[in-house]
Amino acid sequence: MISQLDLSVVTAGAMMTLLLTGPAAIIRASIDDSSDTSLWVLALYLLIITGYLLGGALAGRQQPSTAFVHGAAATFLAFAILQTFGIARRLADGRGISIGALVFNALLAASIGVIGAWFGARRGTLDSGGGEPTG
Repeated sequence: MISQLDLSVVTAGAMMTLLLTGPAAIIRASIDDSSDTSLWVLALYLLIITGYLLGGALAGRQQPSTAFVHGAAATFLAFAILQTFGIARRLADGRGISIGALVFNALLAASIGVIGAWFGARRGTLDSGGGEPTG
């Protein structure tokens, strides 16, 4: 399955994901210890989830025959890029890293990307004349 990956599609999906999740993750990290910002934190998480959905959708739309693997790879790549900076920041601050949380969040990001890829592939096949009949 990995041999079927189109790296340009994965990169495009990851860039779309980073466009939304990057700023939201940076803002989320900066208000990490605030107690009166729970509504802002929720809004930022929704923006992050939306970024994963859109990145997966873009990848799935560009490669509908292998949409799920492209959507998962795109969002996983974006997650890995963001977490590289997050891990470096936590280590520089002297805080620990939870491997379990890291693995869980990576799988969650990839799973959300697969859901987005399903929507993207469905949209891509309907636009190209495949999929359900229109009349």
